[in-house]
Amino acid sequence: MSLTIRPLDSGFGAEISGLRIAGDVPQAAFDAFLDAFHQHHVLLVRDVPNDPAAQVAFSRRMGPLEHHAAASAVHPRHPEIFCVGNYAADGITANFARGVEQWHADSSFREVPSAASLFYGAICPPEGGETWFLDAVAAYETLPEAMKARIAGLRGVHCLYTLSEWNRRHTPGRAPMDEAKRRAFPPVAHPLVRTHPVSGVRSLFLCPAVISHIEGMGVEESAALIEALMDHATQERFVYRHQWRAGDLVIWDNRCTLHTASLFDHEKYQRLMFRTTVAGAA
Repeated sequence: MSLTIRPLDSGFGAEISGLRIAGDVPQAAFDAFLDAFHQHHVLLVRDVPNDPAAQVAFSRRMGPLEHHAAASAVHPRHPEIFCVGNYAADGITANFARGVEQWHADSSFREVPSAASLFYGAICPPEGGETWFLDAVAAYETLPEAMKARIAGLRGVHCLYTLSEWNRRHTPGRAPMDEAKRRAFPPVAHPLVRTHPVSGVRSLFLCPAVISHIEGMGVEESAALIEALMDHATQERFVYRHQWRAGDLVIWDNRCTLHTASLFDHEKYQRLMFRTTVAGAA
């Protein structure tokens, strides 16, 4: 299996050709894929057959898989797959948010945040529904030295309940989080600046809708600092906007990227995406 890697126009991320997802992928090819993943942080694979079982098996080679907190939206035959979109058929009720989404890294509210996400486009609208990726490494590296010094050692408190309430404000009609889930996912603090466990690069770890506050700061002061950091990090030079087509598989490193989604006309189009999430290492 010969892999071809072409950097994306955004300045980070790459399209990888020749990678087979299903079947017995040779170890040498999988190692080359991992090297590209750690170098480029976001990888695009085109024209992948719709095979949920193969996606689960390939994802598991990257590490143990998480089971999503929203159990009602998982695939009926593959609980490792979280279904996203407005699709409701074939035993699938995908998780659909009509409101805007904030920049985030998946599972930041866990004690050990996730390592990677693999997102597959099963049904993609012809317009809208993009996924935007942010190069959190370059965003950190280009911060003024005074700001780097200011945020060194600071930790944001990530909270699933905070995210739930943010979603309720922006998507009317969503049910409040139940007490059992609040107990299962208590608030947890993570550094604003992460160090990647494999490459050693440092990056901004900012999830505005998930962070309730920064340790040692009030809510308003915390929000002001996060807003200032996000104003810097969301400059166009740090962002790649992916317009989906059916059969796309995008794999990203949650330890050094952030992502968000654009809206689409959910009354006109259907969207169904399959996400597997690789758990982080303690």
